[in-house]
Amino acid sequence: MSRALQFPESITKRAGHILHDAKHWRSLPYHWLLPLTFFCVGLLYLYASPNFEASDTERHVGLIKWIADNGELPIQSPAKDTLYRQEASQPPLYYIAMATLWRFMDTSDFEAYYQPNPLVIVGVPGRLGNRNLVFYRQPYPPDLQGTSLALYVIRILTLGMGAVTVYAVYQSARVVMPDRIDFAVLATSLTAFNPMFIFINTSVSNDPLVSMLTALICWQMLLLLRDGFDLRRSLILALLVSLASLAKLNGLVVGAVAALAGFYVFMRSRDKRGFITLGVLMLAFWLVIAGWWFARNLLLYGELFGTGAMLDNFGRRSLSLQRLLFEEFEGLRVSYWALFGAFSILTHQFFYWAMDLLSFLGGAGLLLHIARSRWQPFALAVVFLLGIALALGGAMLIWWSLQTSASTGRLLFPYITSISILLALGLHALRIPALVVAVPMFAFAAISPIAYIMPQYDHPPQVLEIPESATSSYAQWEDIALVGYEIPPARRWSAGDEIPLTLYWQPRAQSSELQALFITLTNGDGEAIATIDSFPGWGALPTTWWEPETIYRDDYSLQIPSDAKDFSSVQLHIGWYDWTDGKDIRPMLETGEELAAFILPAGALVAGETQQTLGGESTRNGAIFGDALQLNAYQFSGGNTLELEWQVLHAISGDLRVFAIVLSQPYQAGADFEVILQDDHSPPVPPEFLNTGETFITRHVFTLPADYNREHGIYVGWYNEALGLRLEAPYPENMLPLEGIDFHG
Repeated sequence: MSRALQFPESITKRAGHILHDAKHWRSLPYHWLLPLTFFCVGLLYLYASPNFEASDTERHVGLIKWIADNGELPIQSPAKDTLYRQEASQPPLYYIAMATLWRFMDTSDFEAYYQPNPLVIVGVPGRLGNRNLVFYRQPYPPDLQGTSLALYVIRILTLGMGAVTVYAVYQSARVVMPDRIDFAVLATSLTAFNPMFIFINTSVSNDPLVSMLTALICWQMLLLLRDGFDLRRSLILALLVSLASLAKLNGLVVGAVAALAGFYVFMRSRDKRGFITLGVLMLAFWLVIAGWWFARNLLLYGELFGTGAMLDNFGRRSLSLQRLLFEEFEGLRVSYWALFGAFSILTHQFFYWAMDLLSFLGGAGLLLHIARSRWQPFALAVVFLLGIALALGGAMLIWWSLQTSASTGRLLFPYITSISILLALGLHALRIPALVVAVPMFAFAAISPIAYIMPQYDHPPQVLEIPESATSSYAQWEDIALVGYEIPPARRWSAGDEIPLTLYWQPRAQSSELQALFITLTNGDGEAIATIDSFPGWGALPTTWWEPETIYRDDYSLQIPSDAKDFSSVQLHIGWYDWTDGKDIRPMLETGEELAAFILPAGALVAGETQQTLGGESTRNGAIFGDALQLNAYQFSGGNTLELEWQVLHAISGDLRVFAIVLSQPYQAGADFEVILQDDHSPPVPPEFLNTGETFITRHVFTLPADYNREHGIYVGWYNEALGLRLEAPYPENMLPLEGIDFHG
């Protein structure tokens, strides 16, 4: 080798160390490294998502608070006048534990802290803005005092439950394949770096507790399958099953599968004593620890599980299985992986496609794993029992979703050990490296709270002055002044487009009333096409919290419905109304002049049918005006209505209008003439927003005198209203006479 190609010895050694470390990544202590990594990523979600921003959080908090305040469990009723609502029917282990903590915290400011957003959008991820369920005076950095501090403490403890779940999944995977650390990393990553699992484990909810307990049950159940009956393990299983039953009804499902695993071990080993010991312990522990709750349900509601009382409060529905699968599977699939907030914040579509591919490969590979393991009883038993747990859990979710709205992925988290290990078995069978899955999932999970969650809850930024890119303006609604705005230049819009809009507000005084903003896109007839109703900051900052004389930059994006059908000029109507009584607040100029509405031109909406033509009874024509607009045809009907079909030949702009007039006498060059009837109209869409070849119709209705019954010609043409000039045409006075028009009075 030549000297020029030799590397320094230090670089060679360093490269060797890197390669050595890469080959020995399997030697890392993943049993605590993965739970710790999960916990650290969870802290990002804890910071990004304010206290009440997960589905049903206010209900869970309400139940914790009620138990802490009253020292007993509430009785469920159909009335919907409590904060805890349907959660009163939940098994109480999580709530009793957290209520004990709540009593030792200063939560006297709860009523002031909990301020619901009445315009929140729940369960509609396609809609923008108003994601916050609650108003927060200080979303970032979080307020760490009073009620807010108590909730963050509860959420950190709940996150710790999630870390235990991750640990249990890892240990379960080690039992399944003790000699393959890469398999354990793969299975655990499918749990630890699932963004939705992290999000739910940083909320106030009983789901993390039951998920932790069922994961521990699965771990001990797999040990039972591998090693047989053991008194210590039977005690642990009995305790875990009883606690899981008292955490959420899902715990009963996994408990039943653990009992089935005991029966399987008995059938293979014929260890009658071990089987009876496990059964007796499970029954005894369940009766002592959880039995009272189910007995209470029988006494209060006449049912064992209390689900009927929950449905009476939450609301029932009747839905066919076919409709459920076709209409709600998409939401279930998405919300298993990442659907934040109140099921309203999606991530990038690519992530869901990647998880679909991963799931498909895992399912296909699982079949291959089963075929390869057909002579291995333990491997088949693992797949069978974990599959049974998932199947029973899925069936329970379907049964529940047929009765009420419950098709959410978080309800599958009690079976996340089954899902993660079964998927990992399939991916492992296809020889997909663990790090190929784990590293991208970790990276996406870590960036999601910053990229997708935080922007939904932060307050609108304060600015010292409006930027040069903004248009200065002044309109004032009581104490709220609009001092500038930014909108795109007027243009042609289509269905599904989003119109960005930035408003610069400057409150003149501290408002004591809650006022709501509306931004409405209207067509030429004043009809609403799309609208935003919101508090400032797209729901994040109520007007009662504004600082006087501060300029706030308020960004919005108005979505034109994907099914919109319109052929019209459009404008943005911006205004305010009093939230309490809905009374509209009129804007005023700086001069004190009151306006009926504050309107900004936006261009035109051409959605649906873009060609407007007259029927076969029309009279064809070919007159051209301004070398840009051609009259294709015209039609007179009803004795007073003229319709004109126009076609755009070349681009043309300006404040253009069509005139249609009736003269007292046929026009003669140089002679005076009298206009006796006239009806001018702007085109439905300004021609500057239409493409060459597109057509449109203008309609002109004449008001006839009662005694009018004569035949006259109509003259039509175009003029620029701003300039006061007609478009040139090869006719006297640039107006085209239309023949064959018969007026009937």
